[in-house]
Amino acid sequence: MSLSIGILTVLTGLAIMGFGLFMFYAWLPVFYALVGFDVGILLGRALTGDVGTTTIVLGIAGAFILGVSSYVLEPYRRVLLGVSGGILFGLSVSSAFGLDGWLGGFFGRIFALVCGAVGSLLVPRFFDIFIIAASAVGGAAMVLIGANHIFPGVQLIDPAAGGALPSLITIILAAAGMGWQRQNIAKWVQMLPTGHAVSESSVEDRK
Repeated sequence: MSLSIGILTVLTGLAIMGFGLFMFYAWLPVFYALVGFDVGILLGRALTGDVGTTTIVLGIAGAFILGVSSYVLEPYRRVLLGVSGGILFGLSVSSAFGLDGWLGGFFGRIFALVCGAVGSLLVPRFFDIFIIAASAVGGAAMVLIGANHIFPGVQLIDPAAGGALPSLITIILAAAGMGWQRQNIAKWVQMLPTGHAVSESSVEDRK
């Protein structure tokens, strides 16, 4: 069970890290569900200190809530994405740099809420860049958490152990995810079925 949870966490992290923007345009509910799952996992880990039953339940709940909300709150999808993506970014940064342990975890949660508020303001102006950054950073943090769950004794991939190496690995993974998504925007736009709305920046990248 523990191994399955770790592998699932790594796979969802890789998916959103490398294909966040594509999933938003191609499989919108799936993208929202993955964001919700990642937020739930990161929040659960911050609250419990482990990826256990409570954390998985929170991840599934987050996936369900955001997946359904992408339909129910259709006129407010982008605001919802800005808030949830900002929270995901904040929780991921807190996890990667050990901020979720400050002040009994209070600082990390406040930081995530602030990032959510900032995200709701940034997403209308920098849509593609926001999705790429939030999904790459969030996915990188999930990959490291999953890998640490599979190999709990390896401090190299344990953000809670402190030190610079886990943070550095997260930064490298996030940068790779951003670069990969940015490099492939034009190709992904061409793969989308006719009728899918894309942002102006994606259209420009296609030219």
